[in-house]
Amino acid sequence: MQILLTVVSLIAVATFALLFYRVRKNERKDVQIRQRHDLNYYSELCMQEIANLTRDDDISISTDKYFETVLRSKQQLAWAVDMAPQGLPKAVSIVMSKFNGIITRELPTEEDCLALINFNAIEFEDPNIQWETLVHFLQKTKMKNYMSYLCKQYHLDEEREIENEFTGEMQKRRLFDVELLHEIIQNEVPKEIPLSDMQKIITRCVYNISYGIGCVTALRASDIDGFNFGTSGSVRYKINGSTNAIYKTTNSVWVQMNAKWIHFSFLSFMNEEEMKRIINQLTSWGTMAPMTEHTPYKVNDAYDGARVTAIRPPAGECWAVFVRKFSSGLYSKEKLLNKPYVKNWELVSTLIYYLMRGEQTTAFTGQQNTGKTSMMKAAMADVAMVNIRILEMSFELAIRELYPWKNVFTVKPTDYVSASQLQDLLKKTDSYLSMVGEVAEDIVAARMIQFCLIASAFTIFSHHGEDDASLINGLANSLVACGEYENHDVALSTVLDAIHNNVHLNFVKGNRVVEYISEIVKLAELEPYPKLKKSRNVVEALDQMTAINREYYTRSTDRVRFESRYIIKFNAATGTYEPCDGYTPKRLESILSHLEPVDRQNFIKWYRKNWAHTLNAA
Repeated sequence: MQILLTVVSLIAVATFALLFYRVRKNERKDVQIRQRHDLNYYSELCMQEIANLTRDDDISISTDKYFETVLRSKQQLAWAVDMAPQGLPKAVSIVMSKFNGIITRELPTEEDCLALINFNAIEFEDPNIQWETLVHFLQKTKMKNYMSYLCKQYHLDEEREIENEFTGEMQKRRLFDVELLHEIIQNEVPKEIPLSDMQKIITRCVYNISYGIGCVTALRASDIDGFNFGTSGSVRYKINGSTNAIYKTTNSVWVQMNAKWIHFSFLSFMNEEEMKRIINQLTSWGTMAPMTEHTPYKVNDAYDGARVTAIRPPAGECWAVFVRKFSSGLYSKEKLLNKPYVKNWELVSTLIYYLMRGEQTTAFTGQQNTGKTSMMKAAMADVAMVNIRILEMSFELAIRELYPWKNVFTVKPTDYVSASQLQDLLKKTDSYLSMVGEVAEDIVAARMIQFCLIASAFTIFSHHGEDDASLINGLANSLVACGEYENHDVALSTVLDAIHNNVHLNFVKGNRVVEYISEIVKLAELEPYPKLKKSRNVVEALDQMTAINREYYTRSTDRVRFESRYIIKFNAATGTYEPCDGYTPKRLESILSHLEPVDRQNFIKWYRKNWAHTLNAA
């Protein structure tokens, strides 16, 4: 009897334990389902598992081949975790692969994925998720060129008539809004999304939260000219209580394509803390110190040579960043000049070739985003095999990446080394061609003029001058401002001795063009006054005296020190590059003296063909 009671008791206990286990199991499953509805939960889960995989332990001291393999795998993953936030493609691929494995394990069915993101009605999900879904499918077919495809297919860079939300008036804007996003998704995203694609899209969203740069992660790796954010929308909407403001700083992403800026208004950082995190992450490449209230701005380079400029309060009205991309695959003169809206682009390309081969000091001028840096990069292909030394504010030219077979070295100022000190250093580095990425400071302008005159055979630089006059006068003012000269006329004369050629870029009808290439000719400073001639009457005598007086007062006040000869000009009416004035004999002699025999013969033949009208006139 006791044995029977014992068996019955054990069966009862076992049955109770089994029922309790099933109840508890079901409860834990319900909790997990609730957590799966939050992308942040999966972000934390993935980061925790990655941390566990990269944790140091005693495997590192083992000599067994298996453990050595595990160790190398850990080291590779640890490297990827460090580099992925910087955007290195290989590192991102490794981390994304680990993330995708975790997501696949945690969300093995369509029901699990749909519980997190309703792919069957994607247009009702958050616009950031919609964007990642669109990018995922575009990348499968267009690879990295999907932004160019979007721009061309859906005319993103063209202005559209859009109703102003505040005034109700129609105005032209380049806007990529939610409505346009829905239209594109209807055309580009399949109606039924496979399970593997769902898991990969969720992986993208989770990665953006953890190691990515939020809603601009895809843009950073795409084929665009650049982007910025923090540059539009209300800053004081919280103070004013306008929490439902249409435009806020948190949805202020602007993208540059084809030299035009488009507002991606559907992208949102949700809150300013996320903006701060992303800006700090974008500017963290290298060894530069982070921004503080005492140093509230930063100009840095990214792993791919992109220039990242950031600013924060109190210097800026809010946190903002400006990313300018410089892709090594874009910089050939043909790609920059041969556009559907221009004719005879070869004329400009050939002249730039002879300016570089003829070792002519040349300025590349124009307002921002006209393509000065790009044209300078392309022009480097024409430079002979000489030593090139470069001064930049950030390493954006990347000449040695484009031309690794050339003898190139680049420097940039730091918090402890000034640009002028580096320019002095470059004088002792066997320089033949000196380049200055951008002449923006007075002292840099002064040292650049020294480069032109004594430090190297010739110099190439960019400047924001609007024309030849503003270029020359701006450089002369810089010489005076930094104390190199006291007299502006003397400074102007020195600049004219150094600068002779200008390639000026501009926007014409919204398109980038080389507006003109000019020769800057210094006029004779000691040219004699007009002589009195025998007059036939009083009127002629008075006219001669008037001319002499006019020349005297002109020389005493605003005497013209130089003239611009426009060698090539862009005809906006016909969209054609046309040969205009010819070079002066002195400049022709200078170009010819530096050309190799074959180039010299070809230049003479080419010049006579295109500037015959100036030769005949002479």
